[in-house]
Amino acid sequence: MAGTSAGSIQLDLELNRNGFDRQLNSISDIARKAGKTLFAAFSVKKLLDFGRSCIELGSNLAEVQNVVDVTFPHMSAQVDKFAKSAAANLGLSETMAKQYMGTIGAMSKSLGFSEKAAYEMSEGIASLAGDVASFYNISQDSAFDKLQSIFTGTLIPLREFGINMSQAALSEYALKHGITKTLDAMSEQERVMLRYRFVMDGLKDTQGDFVRTSGGWANQIRVLKLQFDSLKATIGQGLINVFLPVIKMINNLIGRLMSLANAFKAFTELISGKKASAGTSVAKAANNIGAMANAADNTENALDGAGKALKGT
Repeated sequence: MAGTSAGSIQLDLELNRNGFDRQLNSISDIARKAGKTLFAAFSVKKLLDFGRSCIELGSNLAEVQNVVDVTFPHMSAQVDKFAKSAAANLGLSETMAKQYMGTIGAMSKSLGFSEKAAYEMSEGIASLAGDVASFYNISQDSAFDKLQSIFTGTLIPLREFGINMSQAALSEYALKHGITKTLDAMSEQERVMLRYRFVMDGLKDTQGDFVRTSGGWANQIRVLKLQFDSLKATIGQGLINVFLPVIKMINNLIGRLMSLANAFKAFTELISGKKASAGTSVAKAANNIGAMANAADNTENALDGAGKALKGT
């Protein structure tokens, strides 16, 4: 009797354990599937975010390259060479270097500087921005924004670097370097060149700071980020090459849909008795109806083409 009871209890426990194990395995399977689903969703989002960031950086680089090509039509190769080495030498990304040089070059040429003079000033200020950012441990953009005071003559931004660009200081600097013309008698181009030389001399101790301290933690982190951004920009330009034809096709499709929408609007105005304009007539409305049919055919063809292009990518 006792043996029978013990056997029953053992059998019952074994059955309950098997059921528990099945439930536990079922829960584990659900958890694994949910984890895989979440991981996949997270991975896809991260991949899309990465692609979007690459395309944005690639587009920015293309835009600043356009400014460089227009500003320095005969010296864009020199700008390109300078920009590609700016990460290692100055802590500037290729996009930063070209943006800074394009901005300074455009301002310089608007004041009548030659392309060569504008290039030299642009390279000097871009280089100084990288070294000043390293020396004072500020962002490159912040350093560049303050250095643009060379063109505006604003005093406050450069005081952070110990530069007092007052009228008296500039006059004294001019006399010291054999310039007898007063500031009031100078052209705007001459005043900008004077301020440029004044600031370059005043910040000569910061020049070359990035290279001197490039082995340090802060500058190594800068270089790492810049190189990664350059990698992403290159990938982004490749993605732009792939998707640009598709975007053009979609824009063309939307243009055709707008034609269809306008034709439909004109038709509804005809049957409702409201004229779209003083020149609307029954004949024009009939033409619009014909245009609707043609636009519908063209839209269908465009959709097929867009679908094939997307499959091809």
